[in-house]
Amino acid sequence: MRFYELWDEVKQSMEMGKPVRELSDSKWLCDSEFMVDITKYLSELNVKLQGPKKLLSSLFSNMKSFETKLRLWKVQLERNNTVHFPTLEGQKPSRTLDYAGECGKLIEAFNERLKEVTSKQMELNIFARLFNVEPADVPDNLQHEIIQLQSDDELKARYNLPLLEFYKHCISNDEFPTLRRHALKCASVWNNLLL
Repeated sequence: MRFYELWDEVKQSMEMGKPVRELSDSKWLCDSEFMVDITKYLSELNVKLQGPKKLLSSLFSNMKSFETKLRLWKVQLERNNTVHFPTLEGQKPSRTLDYAGECGKLIEAFNERLKEVTSKQMELNIFARLFNVEPADVPDNLQHEIIQLQSDDELKARYNLPLLEFYKHCISNDEFPTLRRHALKCASVWNNLLL
């Protein structure tokens, strides 16, 4: 972005010496503008993935959200729609299929990196979305406890606590031993956090 913002100054400076052909090439300029936009989005995602006490479920949600955006952008770029790429849109590119292809490559990279976490999706859902999982879909050893938990209106009312606080203060080892062990495993193994 900084390079792009100083584009005119860079071009003038370069033209005083040996001219750089790329600085006058509209294709190269469009590619650079696409990179400015996509790098901005990747940087925003990077910030969302940083910080202490980030739960894997939250990180995974941010990654899935970004992957969904990539799919949207791919379809839109295939239709020559640059609405979500404001820097590129200023150049008014005639073809954006190459950029749709780049979004496709990013989707593949995200799928590859998230493959292991995606295989644990149900475990994550049990941990992070207690009141939204279907008891019949969870492992047998958790079904009764999930039903008991989901039927408890008092616990539902307290579910607005931060997730680890909810587990710490509301999910007792006496009443929900298997669910608590599952939560400890998710929090400690995946995030090195202990309740």
